[in-house]
Amino acid sequence: MKYGVFSDPHGNLEALTACLDRLKKEGVSHYICCGDLIGYGPDPEECVKRVRALKNLVCVMGNHDAVFVLPELESFFNREAALALDYSRSKMSDESVRYVATLPKKYQGKNFTAVHGTPLDPIKEYFSSCTQFKVNYPLWKGQICFVGHTHLPFFIRGNAEECGIFLNRKADFTVKLDPAMRYVINPGSVGKPRDNDPRASFGIWDTAAGTFRFIRQEYDFHPTQQKMLAAKLPAFLIDSLTLGL
Repeated sequence: MKYGVFSDPHGNLEALTACLDRLKKEGVSHYICCGDLIGYGPDPEECVKRVRALKNLVCVMGNHDAVFVLPELESFFNREAALALDYSRSKMSDESVRYVATLPKKYQGKNFTAVHGTPLDPIKEYFSSCTQFKVNYPLWKGQICFVGHTHLPFFIRGNAEECGIFLNRKADFTVKLDPAMRYVINPGSVGKPRDNDPRASFGIWDTAAGTFRFIRQEYDFHPTQQKMLAAKLPAFLIDSLTLGL
């Protein structure tokens, strides 16, 4: 079975469309989304609808999604993120708000767990170290814990005693999953990468082959930027799509 694994579309419809089109071409039948459907980008409503329409979908709540039920989270947002969130609120239907507000914070599937942050703190904490791997190791079930939030494509491989962390910088890179090891895998961000690479980032988990494949997909971000400009979203957010920040 092939799972399309993606995270952090952040209201970027052009990037999300490119991601989902690529996954369809690759023969994906199931999907895992690690949250943050909204925020930053100009098309929150359309992104929620696209993700929600996917068949065989697992989707968890991100910190931007969670603001509708945990408004105190907004105090952690910088000015640009807060302004973009206000815009997202103004463009979303009641139905879409209910959808993101009722997403689970954590999902346990067959041989995998999905969260936005970490199993210890699914909404706020950024998973980025081997120290966190050891702390969280007993808190999730299955071989893989899929995460988002950092917007960086990486994986951590290890066991209860030791681990290593690896940042992916290739456009197409496949990891052979060692049955004796457990993994934390972040597919990167579809809509707002932060590794100086503007291409949409996501991946494919092939359960039969025992692999995870990191993929970068080019897309035309200029229409996204034009919509952001028309919406008077912060200049930094517009420029970040060009720079991959």
